[in-house]
Amino acid sequence: MTPVVFGPNGSQLMGIYHAAEPELALGVGVVLCNPLGYEAMCAHRTYRHLARRLAAAGFDVLRFDYQGTGDSSGRSDEPDRVRAWLDSIGAAVDELRLIAGVTSIDLFGVRLGATLAALAAGERRDIRALVLWAPAVSGRAYVREHRALQLLRPGSGPAAQVGQDAGDLLEPTLRELSTTSLLALRDRFVERALVLPRDDLPTVEEQLALHLRGCGVETELRAEPGYARMMDHPETAVVPSPTLDTIVAWLRRPATVIPRRPVVGPGPRAVLAAWSHAPRHAVREEALSFGAGHRLFGILTEAEEPRGGRTAVVFLNAGANHRVGPNRLYVSLARDLAARGYPAFRFDAGGLGDGGPTPGMAENRIYSKDSVADVKAAMTFLTSIRGMERFVLVGICSGGFLAFHASSEDTRVAAQIVINPQTFEWKQGDPIELSTRKSYKSTRYYLRALCRPSVWTLALRGELDVRGVVGAVRKRSASRAAVRLRGVMARWRGLPEPRNEVERTLRAVSARGVRSLLVFSANDGGLDMIEQHLGGGASSMDGEGNFRLEIVDGADHTFTQKGAQDRLRTLITRFVDASASSAMDGRGRRIGTLCAPSGRRDA
Repeated sequence: MTPVVFGPNGSQLMGIYHAAEPELALGVGVVLCNPLGYEAMCAHRTYRHLARRLAAAGFDVLRFDYQGTGDSSGRSDEPDRVRAWLDSIGAAVDELRLIAGVTSIDLFGVRLGATLAALAAGERRDIRALVLWAPAVSGRAYVREHRALQLLRPGSGPAAQVGQDAGDLLEPTLRELSTTSLLALRDRFVERALVLPRDDLPTVEEQLALHLRGCGVETELRAEPGYARMMDHPETAVVPSPTLDTIVAWLRRPATVIPRRPVVGPGPRAVLAAWSHAPRHAVREEALSFGAGHRLFGILTEAEEPRGGRTAVVFLNAGANHRVGPNRLYVSLARDLAARGYPAFRFDAGGLGDGGPTPGMAENRIYSKDSVADVKAAMTFLTSIRGMERFVLVGICSGGFLAFHASSEDTRVAAQIVINPQTFEWKQGDPIELSTRKSYKSTRYYLRALCRPSVWTLALRGELDVRGVVGAVRKRSASRAAVRLRGVMARWRGLPEPRNEVERTLRAVSARGVRSLLVFSANDGGLDMIEQHLGGGASSMDGEGNFRLEIVDGADHTFTQKGAQDRLRTLITRFVDASASSAMDGRGRRIGTLCAPSGRRDA
């Protein structure tokens, strides 16, 4: 993997180049065009596997993020998104020709990535072949589907706003998309096309294949398995290996070697110019490989004019999402913090995103203490290249789990920001639902829901998993009762109340001077977990000046809504400011104001 930055100043794009196996090089390049939003998160691992297979088969491959998405510059709320995405594909085609010396280019895409690939090929007329997997043939139909899915989100409705930098599709963009149609393409704009229907819903790909044949394009329609499982969820997504083999074999026909042009120039560069969220300040981002065998990968964000501080912020994978974080949240936070003078490093632990797994380990292993070693490797790496001495760890869900355990083991950690973890004590095989679509919400959410007539209506219709909810609440209540009983028995015997491992760990790091900010969405099931360990409102941590619990109303598990993102952004930036500037008192504990109260608890 070679990181590449390309495109015009002000709209630079981040990509990863996979060079062809030299002995098998065909002189043909393949540009992989991402889907958008949540679908891009689900498909990320499949795209990486496809790129590696294509390179091993002799293709030069470039996968990249469109302007305003992923690691690239820009924001999702800028105007003319469809035009920007098509221009991004054009820039990727030109870049691959430049760095690999190839003259023939093919395009691959899934869902909206397939749609954009076909539209870009129709404009350029210099693309050899297309592979379109589950393309959105009609932009209008795609927009209808997207809006229907939005309405199914918790807290959806007219008042709910998706985050400006969420990487989701905003209304102006949806209106642009609704005017597109692959059936409007004319003439023989590519030589060949492979169309793969989705395997979970009725589709119109047969109509598209007939249309392409009518344009003179040699078109093959093949029903292959794997789409639904590939797009299920980042944590449970299955790479559709047989279908990837089919795609590689189809692109290799005919396997004619095309002479390359000589490659001239200094080679790919990997430093991107971007801007912070608010206020708008210039930042620079560098893609870096590190660790044993350079198997780990991350993006370091810094101010254009570094301030010479020694505190860096490290973002840890949220579930199986790659380094951009859910809703692209890590990207915007990293750029904001860098503008405030804090270098920010968002990286992929082994087996996640673009992080290579430890030899012998499986991919997509989350809630694994083995990844703590990767967190330590990231801190060591930042010390070696930038002299960083103190680190603030930030993680959502399983990233919070990693922050908790790394903070307890490594004295270089000055502070941790732990957001909506589902557990702190997990081992392989434990029956925990890590998918937020399948996990149960907090008990307080269900207690409030009892007062809403609509909930009773759903229950009577059988549209609510009443048995599952009751079981989850009963289990949580039993766990809390057991904790209270142990406390009562200890007091009755004149003994100090027993402390569980989570409380002991938090007290130990607090005594060492580590600041801890735990943030939970009011409806998140993880809130019951932390209150089981620390009591209601984390009451057992009263008096610990280095500990704070914040409960944010109106937020889902990954802070999708704009208002929730703004509150989280404020909490994090103020906490990092306070952690970086705090003094040391005589007992070795950091002192200073954490951040202004904005939630339920200020410990």
